[in-house]
Amino acid sequence: MSLTTFGIATNMSNQTSVPRHRRRSERAPTKTFSKMIHQLKEDVRSWYELHRRNGATNVVVWSIYLQLVLMLVLLILLPFDTVQVGGRYRLIKPLNFTMSIAVYLATVVILLDYLRASMWWKKVIGWGVSICILIAITCITMQAARGTTSHFNNSTPFDSAVSLVMDIVDPLNAAFVLVLLIFALQMKYDVSRLSQLGIAFGLFLFLAGSAIGGVMVVQGQSVVGVAPEGPGLPVVNWSTTGGDFRVAHFLGIHALQILPIAGWFIDRLKALPRRAKPTAFVAVSAGYVLLMGFVFVQAMNGLPLVRM
Repeated sequence: MSLTTFGIATNMSNQTSVPRHRRRSERAPTKTFSKMIHQLKEDVRSWYELHRRNGATNVVVWSIYLQLVLMLVLLILLPFDTVQVGGRYRLIKPLNFTMSIAVYLATVVILLDYLRASMWWKKVIGWGVSICILIAITCITMQAARGTTSHFNNSTPFDSAVSLVMDIVDPLNAAFVLVLLIFALQMKYDVSRLSQLGIAFGLFLFLAGSAIGGVMVVQGQSVVGVAPEGPGLPVVNWSTTGGDFRVAHFLGIHALQILPIAGWFIDRLKALPRRAKPTAFVAVSAGYVLLMGFVFVQAMNGLPLVRM
């Protein structure tokens, strides 16, 4: 009787131990995620303290505020917009650019905060980027308000002048990004090795995306094989009937955010062995480059990202 009771108790003990083990394994991903969120909060807090001590990025921060104010104004006016330019309402383009520019400027602020360089270099880069970006968004918004296009517009001498100004400030902005890339290749950012790689790869692909913008300037339009004002995807207006270099351009420009974040994320993965982390990051970067190259070749061959 006692043996049976002991056997039952043992079986019950074995049966109840399995769910506990399963519950622990199920809680493991949650704990890992919680730790990463906690680490992210710590990193943001340490960056903010660093930013407070760094006065070289004030002009870039104020440029971000201007973008956010303009974004708010455009959002308020958008429901009342009745004029279409290039197959979409005219205020959508400057609205898209204000969002993209605000993210870009915020990235520049973070890079300058972690950059181990003289205040002179930081101020030159900060002022240079801010001036280029503010000129560009002014041209884009002004032309939208006039009910015409800002890029590749040679319909009047004034429109040609505006387009020329934009064709000048974009390479100038790329020149300042090139300086940031040179610092990255010299390991001048006060971050982990994987984050350094993410910054370097991101800056390089940003310049590649800018070069694709140069290709669009040379050919006088962003599309291949179709008319510039044909049907496009909602919001972004990428062509749905022909090739469009703006897809690869978009991926290149925003690699500046995606790849540094990927480097940070992989560096914080506790489950991944330290020796495997650089390989994992290179694999992610290679995949991103292949994707960017694929959509670029696709555009060259006159094929849309999505045919509708």
